Amino acid sequence: MKKIHAVIIIAAVLVIAFIYQPEARKSIFTERLGDMSLTRYETGEVAAQEISTIYGLKDIPLAKGYSAVYSGRNGTMSIRVVEADNHNIANDAFNAMKSALGLSGPHAEHQYTGDVGSSSEIRERAKDATVKQEEEFTGPEKVDFLEITKPDVFMMKEGNRYNYYYLKMDLKMGRVYWITFDYPDTGYQKAMVLQTIMKI
Repeated sequence: MKKIHAVIIIAAVLVIAFIYQPEARKSIFTERLGDMSLTRYETGEVAAQEISTIYGLKDIPLAKGYSAVYSGRNGTMSIRVVEADNHNIANDAFNAMKSALGLSGPHAEHQYTGDVGSSSEIRERAKDATVKQEEEFTGPEKVDFLEITKPDVFMMKEGNRYNYYYLKMDLKMGRVYWITFDYPDTGYQKAMVLQTIMKI
């Protein structure tokens, strides 16, 4: 009888451990985000090279770089992450990046004005990233999430790609995230960005 109780207790512990085990991770990335699965990830020089082609990220001081692609029935989601080893440096670089993309001033998070980062300036930046000039561009806009208040997330459309970016900081470092979707459903995009904020 004691053996049966011991077996039941051990089985219960194993089931609980299996249910609550942390999700498998590849570098900083999880195997799954929402209904998407990780199909590729890079770190080090390969990620740094990929990050250097993103006009929003190329001037962020890079201590570490990460990139990943998630795929699912709703297309793909690419994530690039630049990690600075000092949160103040990351914060300053992120603010400079926002300004360069067309967000500056006290009301920048609420609206985009054509005076800063006009479409011609955005097209000039896009040339550096080998993006066709005739593609449609929108200025950055702050994304509202009812579920969270921080970090502030911004979105801009570039042709048929939807780019979201934000900064996460702790006392030791800061990370700038750049997420790109090729699926046009903004509700779906926001749900996936929220998953990324919570899990990565």
